[in-house]
Amino acid sequence: MRLLSAELRKVWGQRIFALCLAVLAAANLFLLYTGTRPGENSPQPAAWRAVARDLAGLDTAAQQDFINEKLDLVYGVLQIDQILSYQASGAFLGMDVRQEYADLFANYEQAYKEKSYDLYTGDLRMEYAFLTQIKAELDTVAGYPRFLEDVQTRAKQLSGISIFNNGKSGYDQANIRKTSAVYAGMGDVAIRYAPQKGLFTALDYPFTDLILLAAMLLLASLLLRHERDSGMLHLVRSMPGGRLHTALAKLGALAVSLLAVLLLLYGVNLAYCGLTFGLGPLSRSIQSVPALMRCTMQITVGQYLVLFLLAKWAGAFVMGLWVMLAALWARRAFAGWCAALALPAAQWLIRQAIPATSRLNVIKYANLASILRTNELLGNYRNLYWFDAPVSLPLVEWLAAILYGILLAGGFCLLFCRGRLAAAPAFAGLRRKAAKTRATTVLRQESRKLFVLCGAAAVLVAFASWQTFRTVTAESYLDAEEIYYAYYMKQLAGPYTEETYRKLLEMNGEFEPIRQLDAALAAGKISSEAYQAQMGAYYGLQQKMSVFQRILNGNLAYMKEHPKAQLVYESGWENLFGFSGEGDLQDTLIAGLVSCVCFAGLFAFEHRGGMKRVVMATPLGRRYTLRRKLAVGALGAALVCLFTCLPRFVVVLRDYGLCRPFAPAMSLADYAAIPAGVSLSDLLVFGVLARLAACLCMMLLLMALSEYMGNTLGAMFVGSTAFCLPPLLALSGLSGLRWVGFYPLFHITGLARRADVWAGLGALVIALGLGWLAAEKLLQRWS
Repeated sequence: MRLLSAELRKVWGQRIFALCLAVLAAANLFLLYTGTRPGENSPQPAAWRAVARDLAGLDTAAQQDFINEKLDLVYGVLQIDQILSYQASGAFLGMDVRQEYADLFANYEQAYKEKSYDLYTGDLRMEYAFLTQIKAELDTVAGYPRFLEDVQTRAKQLSGISIFNNGKSGYDQANIRKTSAVYAGMGDVAIRYAPQKGLFTALDYPFTDLILLAAMLLLASLLLRHERDSGMLHLVRSMPGGRLHTALAKLGALAVSLLAVLLLLYGVNLAYCGLTFGLGPLSRSIQSVPALMRCTMQITVGQYLVLFLLAKWAGAFVMGLWVMLAALWARRAFAGWCAALALPAAQWLIRQAIPATSRLNVIKYANLASILRTNELLGNYRNLYWFDAPVSLPLVEWLAAILYGILLAGGFCLLFCRGRLAAAPAFAGLRRKAAKTRATTVLRQESRKLFVLCGAAAVLVAFASWQTFRTVTAESYLDAEEIYYAYYMKQLAGPYTEETYRKLLEMNGEFEPIRQLDAALAAGKISSEAYQAQMGAYYGLQQKMSVFQRILNGNLAYMKEHPKAQLVYESGWENLFGFSGEGDLQDTLIAGLVSCVCFAGLFAFEHRGGMKRVVMATPLGRRYTLRRKLAVGALGAALVCLFTCLPRFVVVLRDYGLCRPFAPAMSLADYAAIPAGVSLSDLLVFGVLARLAACLCMMLLLMALSEYMGNTLGAMFVGSTAFCLPPLLALSGLSGLRWVGFYPLFHITGLARRADVWAGLGALVIALGLGWLAAEKLLQRWS
């Protein structure tokens, strides 16, 4: 135990391990957020929580009735909306759509007009896809009793077919009998459905396994590589406890540390997914989760979580044994890490190459990559082919884990006790010809440090590529009313003049047929039945008329109260200024993360190897060098701001257009309190400058942290905690935390439409003050 405690202190007694573990947990959380973040056409996390609340307390049949009723209504309304949108864009010319789709309009027209339906997602198309997914999950688990009956029925039917009784291979019939026997006692399982999004995402997120592999490399570095590279391993192996005891203590420290890492990573996953999507009742049966319905254990979801963590721990320990063996065997650390990653990668390729139905499927599942696929092991049932006999998947994987564990642990102990583990000599490098020097400048050299040596260029290129992909794939859905509204407002845009009045009269004349029918009905010339029949032919015209009336009663009425305002098609501006959605919050998170990765290493770079003293002794002086560093950082911050702003600007310009950019901002009713001298373009520039100020402030604070801490990872961790954690938690459901940090600056154009504009201006002043303070502190340290 003393040896085990000593090895554990080597890991947990070092601040670098706690820091790296925090960075890995933060990376896992960010990757989880990125992988589950809803796109433009995906439901928000609140939709999953809302549908879970509505389904809670209902039995399975009532849940199915509830979802089917909502899905039918949404599908009907969506069809009407699409038909009318096509008609507004010029389709269905000469066709009476109400007569052509009479049943559809009879059933759902009233709901469409009155919007008497509640949406989980806020969008009809998104709602239909969302409810379709919920229905598929619910129907899957609701059919569990039928699934059990089919298994038994299929076993009886196939057992009587001659091809299975008289075939040369007895595998098929034995497989049928074995499957039937396994599921024979599962009839008492109670099904209680809840959406599986949160639970299954937390347990089956693939990047968590990659983070776990990185943690194994970190543990192997602290337990082995540091001692071997420094020559201390020979002294450690000569301890009174003996080499074998020391080797076993190192493996014990690996096992205990991996358990702690697993609890941290999957605890983060479960906490995030629980806050974001909800996990559902942990007391429900595991068969109530659609993806895990074929599990053969009669346990609850909570019990499954415990088994999952234990099985994942066993698989991770076996993988960790190989990483430890590779790290111990290789003379150089780089070769050890390559070998540690090569075997899992090769086995993953083998797993991908062999189909699940192949006669070689035992090889597919009896490898290290499959051992870490814990949901496949515990949440499913499969028999594998083994010399004409079926063998269960858990038996194959557990035996493989035991054999791998014995082989790798034995190899590690043998190499540790008997191997000649000399430290690698220093590598002088290869030089074919004399080095050449080139004239440079301080600005050029500092740019090279930031963008090349610290990797900021690669990060910014990757960020720009991702933003380009988001821009290309983003879609804006315009319904029929929005299409008509854009048609009218783009023609009327500008100050109200005599020409505008003539256009309004011309547009109003289009609705004369409807007014004549109304007059005929009022005079008693036609009956109400005839009126309804004739009005059906003008359904699209009625919708245009309602939009036109909205302009008269809304936009023109607003202009009478504010004579300096102009008519503006405001939908594009409202989307650009962040009036709805979480786009500004997501931009805050992304800009903070990119800034942390780009700027946390520029000053810490000088601390490595004592280069700070050399740089500070240069002839041009310390302040000259510092100013060049800050200038390069400002360029990087401007690029971060640019790549954050451009995607939304391009999407809005493409889908809506930015009408009358030099019109007074008060032309939008939300900006009625803004003076008439401020235009929409001025407000746009102000929003961009506020974002630029936020990025510059983050850059300066990160550089100050980098200088004071002298450690890239430390500065990156502290910066990501301050800049990224509040918006990440706000996106997860803790909405009050959005005001902590730089979100008010990214959302300042949205705040300007309310009294909260003073909060945004206050945040801008605070950010500028923090940036100035950080710059002053850097100047003091470099004076």
